[in-house]
Parts: sequence; C-alpha cells; structure tokens
Amino acid sequence: MSAKRTVLTACLALASFAGRLNAAATVVLVNVDSPGEGLNDPTPVAPVGGNTGTTLGQQRLNALQHAASIWAANLNSTVPITIRIAFNALTCTAASATLASAGTRFVVADAAAFPFQGTWYHGSLANKLAGVDLFPGEDQINSQFNTNLGATNCLAGSPFYLGVDNNHGSAVDLVATALHEFGHGLGFSAITSGSTGERFQGTPAVWEHFLLDKTTNKL
Repeated sequence: MSAKRTVLTACLALASFAGRLNAAATVVLVNVDSPGEGLNDPTPVAPVGGNTGTTLGQQRLNALQHAASIWAANLNSTVPITIRIAFNALTCTAASATLASAGTRFVVADAAAFPFQGTWYHGSLANKLAGVDLFPGEDQINSQFNTNLGATNCLAGSPFYLGVDNNHGSAVDLVATALHEFGHGLGFSAITSGSTGERFQGTPAVWEHFLLDKTTNKL
C-alpha cells in the first residue's frame, strides 16, 4: 500500500458523534506520566461515584478508561486505537482554565482503501479504513489533562470529578472532558484553517467533503 503520511502536532474544532449498532473497537490508553504524577499519583482518595480507585492516579485512570470504553462501543475498527495520556500543568487562572487537549499524531493521504484520494485522514480513521496499522509501534492520539484544575489559581474550587456516574455538581466531569477530547483525536477536528481556508500542505482534509456552507446552502 502506498500512502502519503505526515506527523501532525495539533488539531482543533469539535463535532458530535452518533453511536452505531454492533460497533466495536479496542481503545488502549498509554500512560506517559512520570512516576508519582498524573496517572501515577499515589495520593490516597476515597472511592467516588462508581470509581473504586483508592489513589488519585488510579481514579484518574479509571475515569479515562470509562470514557475510552464508551468510544470503543460506538466505533468499528479492527485496528486498536492507542491514546497517549498525560496530566500536565495547562494554562489557567483563578477564573478560567484549559481543561485538556487532544489531537491526532498523524494524518494520511492517498492510501488505496480511502474513499477520497488526495485527502488527509486522521491516523486512527486511516488505520480503520486500511484495515492495518499504518504506524506500527506508534500511538495514534496524544492527549493531556490539566493536573492543577481546582487549585487556587486554576479555576478555583472546580477540580475534575472522577466519578463515572455523571454526578459532578460544580466540579468538572473528567469522563465528559475525555469524551470530548478523544473525539478530537479520532477525527472530529479540522486541519484546514477555519479562518483562512489554508490547507495543510495544500491538501484537503476528509472533513471538508462533508462541510455545508449555510450562506449558499452548498457543500
């Protein structure tokens, strides 16, 4: 199979997804945190909202795995989807914060199995369509979550809620945040500039084939 491939460092924009009957995929989370931080934080915590983890790191991982299992049940791919996870200090103030970010690590064009040629596909979607791992040994998606959320100078009083029962109250639901961000990495994002129309390396993204101009009512 001959295909054009490249590394991508960031993706933007969000869209909703619809579940499909009989869909199934394997979504694997890859912990890239250092010992003692993020998913490896040993701070003792009490189980909460169906999350039985007894350390902060384990509860974070359980919540993210719950989100991954929801996506897996609504996707259809024979190629495992791997997502790098890290908790890092992201931009925030006492009144606002970047909760998380995620994006595909690769885009691919011109594989024979693709419905549209001369078009970029996100890595995980490209693998699904090709039926093989086009990036063996590489994770397809990179994601990070704000480790300081809820602290005095980082959206004070609104930490991540780590339960899996949607009973987050005034806290920020980590499961919902992860669902949103994983969606970016899976393909619900644009690599063509929404403000200028500039295409990545001059090639359109598959997203563009399904865009509708509401002013002209044309694709």
